[in-house]
Amino acid sequence: MAVWLITSWMFLAADLFPIHEKAWLLESAGDWKAAHGSSSGFEIYEDDLILKGTNRGEWISKWHAWKEPVSSLELKVNAAIDLFDNKAREVLITGAERPFTNADGQPHDWYGRCMISILGPNRWIMAVRSGVNHIDWDGRDAIHIMTSSDEGRTWNGLDRWFDGTSVDGMPFEDGFTHSEPGLYRMPNGELVLQFWRSSYHTGTRQLRSTDNGKTWTSDTDRVRVEGVIGAEDDRVIGTEDWFIDPEYPNDVYMAFQYFHYQSQSGTLLARTRDDGRSYQFLSWIGPLRNDRDENSGANFEPAIEYVGNRTIIAILRHASGNRYTWQAVSTDMGQSFSDPVDISDQVDAGVTNGLWQRVRLYKDTNPIFQYGNQWKDYADGRGRLWGFGLHSNGGGYTRKPVVYWSDDNGVTWEGPELLHGNLYPGTDSGYGDLKRRVDNTYVGAAYYATRDSKVADVEQYTFGGTRLRVRVDLDQDHDAQADEHSPWFDVYDGSCHFPVRFSGHGRLRFELQYRVNNQVSTPKITSLQIRPVILGEE
Repeated sequence: MAVWLITSWMFLAADLFPIHEKAWLLESAGDWKAAHGSSSGFEIYEDDLILKGTNRGEWISKWHAWKEPVSSLELKVNAAIDLFDNKAREVLITGAERPFTNADGQPHDWYGRCMISILGPNRWIMAVRSGVNHIDWDGRDAIHIMTSSDEGRTWNGLDRWFDGTSVDGMPFEDGFTHSEPGLYRMPNGELVLQFWRSSYHTGTRQLRSTDNGKTWTSDTDRVRVEGVIGAEDDRVIGTEDWFIDPEYPNDVYMAFQYFHYQSQSGTLLARTRDDGRSYQFLSWIGPLRNDRDENSGANFEPAIEYVGNRTIIAILRHASGNRYTWQAVSTDMGQSFSDPVDISDQVDAGVTNGLWQRVRLYKDTNPIFQYGNQWKDYADGRGRLWGFGLHSNGGGYTRKPVVYWSDDNGVTWEGPELLHGNLYPGTDSGYGDLKRRVDNTYVGAAYYATRDSKVADVEQYTFGGTRLRVRVDLDQDHDAQADEHSPWFDVYDGSCHFPVRFSGHGRLRFELQYRVNNQVSTPKITSLQIRPVILGEE
């Protein structure tokens, strides 16, 4: 969590503003009224601060201070925000309608394995695989592109550009099985599209677009990760999770896997500094292990995300027995990872052998997650950590698309929130992606198939639409104007704690901002508190 550092203060006369010796707490209607400085769109309802008749509002308190010099503050906010009261589901592609026929004249009825890239304030692009089954090694599947000019509210048809014209080089089909595509927008703006070449152990093919996905050409027939220890470096499978280093934004970190490679499976972290033209091995996330032994620790399908302080979180799937969900952590920016720890008991949702699988991780502040996010906020590690994936009862085709979330960077997880019905009866689903619109609506896309996985639709799930932020202002020169600000902190449901550091005397105030769309219920602020640490009492 980011901190705020103020190094110089002016001593202010105590009789010019309220002085506190203990925590300044607002939790009743009387507290809110006494503390009120200015507002728009807010009202006090019972003991809570809520929006009234508007989609946005601002509330600012009066100035307050403490009797003794203060070295730091703890800002605490309790709120009631239901991000899931407006969950919605829609079908983007209906597999049973067979909208694509391959070059051999065979109509495809299985669509999914989605990944989305944000190109601008409204334009999204999504990669989708089509075929005749979940995986058909003797079939001829294809990779497609879809585009949206309104952040996924509507999508153009398969392989259609934003203006409705055809996408050059799509659909991509060469008579082989490709499984899921991975779509990545590199720091120079080029798009990289990866997919399996033909099977689990024959490597990754990569396409590239230099015009925002209008034209696609072959980039490399088999991706190499240079310097892999203990395996052939051109047999890695890409298409996995990724992030851009917020402190060195030309550095792209990507997770790769070996799956059923010489009877072994494992995951690794690599880095590219030339926009995906070459990849260098950094470390094993979960080392290669015998995937015929359920107790070996064999793993695959890695998710990764940067969480601040040069720390990376990884979630791994069990490759041999569908018995575990693993988590590993790197505190040296991927030079090494801790041994994977089983977190199945945190994520099982009360289901026997319940597992969280095929995950993608995103920080709310990540610029590849929402247009307009700031690299500094992401670098500071601020924001909730989201995990999109599937929940299963140990594998097979009893699984549903879900989200999990963590407000302590993966120390604990909350969820799952199922995005399509109850977990049982099950079906085949998952392998998708999650993004957030500028109105703070979360958008997930995944496949949803029949129980035997012979027909699959592409479904889109939406929820949320609320953003509540808080910060603390500082007035150093007693002119009733803020001279310094803490960062804006995002407030989520429940109790949120934020550190604010400074040194000396001065006066402070709260600022609150609401932004909601028309589909969500009104969030409530139930309490605000600043608890000071007096200088010399740390």
